[in-house]
Amino acid sequence: MKPDLSVEVCGKRFKNPIVVASATPSKDARYMKKCVDSGAGGIIAKTVTYEPKLQHYVSPRFTILHKKGWPHDFSNYSCEFLATYTPDEWAEELAASAEYCHKHDTILVGSISGSSLEIWEDLAKKMAATGVDMMELNMGCPHPRDLGYKSGQELGSDPEAAVEVLKVVTNAIDIPVFVKLTPEAISPLEMAKRMKAGGASGVTAVNRFPALDIDVETGRPLLHGSFAGTGGPWMRPIMLKWVAKIAREVDIPISATSGFWQWEDVVKAIMCGASTVQTCTALMYGTRGYRKIGDFINGLESYMERKGYSNVAEFRGITLPQIVSWDMVDRESKAVSKVNPEKCTGCKMCPQWCFYDAISLDDEGIADIDSGKCDGCGLCAALCPDNAIHMEGPKPIFLGDFN
Repeated sequence: MKPDLSVEVCGKRFKNPIVVASATPSKDARYMKKCVDSGAGGIIAKTVTYEPKLQHYVSPRFTILHKKGWPHDFSNYSCEFLATYTPDEWAEELAASAEYCHKHDTILVGSISGSSLEIWEDLAKKMAATGVDMMELNMGCPHPRDLGYKSGQELGSDPEAAVEVLKVVTNAIDIPVFVKLTPEAISPLEMAKRMKAGGASGVTAVNRFPALDIDVETGRPLLHGSFAGTGGPWMRPIMLKWVAKIAREVDIPISATSGFWQWEDVVKAIMCGASTVQTCTALMYGTRGYRKIGDFINGLESYMERKGYSNVAEFRGITLPQIVSWDMVDRESKAVSKVNPEKCTGCKMCPQWCFYDAISLDDEGIADIDSGKCDGCGLCAALCPDNAIHMEGPKPIFLGDFN
């Protein structure tokens, strides 16, 4: 029997935990249908606003940093803003999307960003009336506004203002409300606590970082000449940290986002306590487009079959009790590095990584490690390009899969 990938969040059933994040892949009804047809369990629609400057895009607005590492390790860098539609136009797009989503067992979530309490209430009511199943409040958008009011990550960095907005929205609509958290300027854990107390149904953790990169010849900021947002596969450990911290201390559903690139990332987020996971960069910057959604789903299903899990709940949060406090980590057990001579190619790099003079090369140029000198730091084993070095010790070794 195939495992059950469905998850229940705030009384809503997602057929699987893969959700398309609020971004370009959900920019209108036609593209949201593509998300549905690709098998997504849920979709967060592009954020809608009344602000004209946030509806008017710059060109170009996407680039990539660390391109030599693409498609495995890189930074997306962009300045795309919010939905290009007016709220009335967007309501029509959402209504059409909601009808299609409900026909195909897919959860649709609206996303809003206001400039005043009155606007937040207006947008919440208008978008809820389209038939969306949930609402996400965009308090994590990395793009600076400088428009005379707090929104995006600036609003998400002000707990008092954020709670005020949250209460207005939750009083205005009767569907679950999630708050998208920023990793900037305030602890997402503390913000999650405040959002829970303020009436949020769940939180999304965490948005991309506000950032700046420049042209080295002129010093001009890239793209539109201002600050932008950055993320990528490297954000996974940061995202996992905040998901785990929130899951351990706040009894609230978590939709994890940022850093998802392969199916293993999905499993890791669920192990840290996430109910759903949101993907965007993998669809936009990857090589598979919307087909990546199916890759996530198939990878998750195969993993569950191999491990004998019948449903997602069986492994959600299993990492949390295994996280030890810093003062209780094992400082007594010692592992040492060992060389597999058959794999060693004599690249001569490992001696420079050893700060304990434990590595030398024999007459044939093969690495040799003196166990008596080896400090067990793990650097050589982690960096060896041919995986010719491993570690042995009295306890299991966890260096990761290097992906």
